[in-house]
Amino acid sequence: MSLSSENSEMVKQQIRQNRLYKVLHKNLRIPPWVVRPFYSALKIAGSPTQYRLRKRLAQEIVATTKSQITIPDTDGYRLFGPGDIEGTDCIVRSCTEVYQKSREAFPPEYFQKHPHKKFLFPILEGAEFCRHPELLRLMVSRPILDAAAAYLGTVPKLSGARLCWSPENDTARSSQLFHFDYEDLRQVKVFINIFETKEDQGPLTFLPAAISQQVQRSIGRVLGRVQDERIYEGGGRNRELRLIGPPGSGAFLDTSRCLHYGSRFNRRDRLVLIIQFLNYFSSFRPTAPFNVPPDLPGFKPDRVQKLALGIH
Repeated sequence: MSLSSENSEMVKQQIRQNRLYKVLHKNLRIPPWVVRPFYSALKIAGSPTQYRLRKRLAQEIVATTKSQITIPDTDGYRLFGPGDIEGTDCIVRSCTEVYQKSREAFPPEYFQKHPHKKFLFPILEGAEFCRHPELLRLMVSRPILDAAAAYLGTVPKLSGARLCWSPENDTARSSQLFHFDYEDLRQVKVFINIFETKEDQGPLTFLPAAISQQVQRSIGRVLGRVQDERIYEGGGRNRELRLIGPPGSGAFLDTSRCLHYGSRFNRRDRLVLIIQFLNYFSSFRPTAPFNVPPDLPGFKPDRVQKLALGIH
């Protein structure tokens, strides 16, 4: 079956699979981490050509790419500095401009109307990035995309992105507590500090994958948000890493395997760009999906980038 035929068939399959997902997860209340691998296997069975192509291209990336950024599997993360990835200075500049314009138009009553979002606000999200093609191009630059593909073993999809403003706050709840992300068994999120980020700005804080696994072996499966002391009981005390550093510094992080939290007790504003890569056959359905047009001005994506963006 050709890729074009598979793509049209996948649309039909998506409708059927969404119904199945609703029955299994919503109606029968089977946990998502049980449903999603089964759901992904169904999608692969319906698009074997797409599956093989993405696996083969990822293998070629690993075999041929020089000075490749690697994410160690045992750790589940890789830190980087401002000059380690070409284009991060442009990302910082573009995101800062977007932030400044957004703050000028930001309604002062927003947090009164949305009290649950007092610690994190997405200034730019999902398809809104298509209004900034220069930024979208940098988000799927080959150094970033190749690192995600090598770690996941397949050319992934850009499944989400958010430019997040984290203002001053005095709370520790929701994603400000230790948790895993459950979009898939593995994923790559790229966190890029747009502002210089220090300890008092609620930086992303995480445990390496091996330590997170050790914690779960000790205290049992971590579901939802968990208080620090519970994590420390499992051996996580003094093992945390914090994403502090100058503008353009950041990390590749598998948030499905690494316990993490952020935006806790900020004394000053923090601005961070978060880019999410998932396996193309992941069952996760984003709330702010990308629908990237094939003719973004000034951007001519190569084959791997087209696959990541869903451009056919």
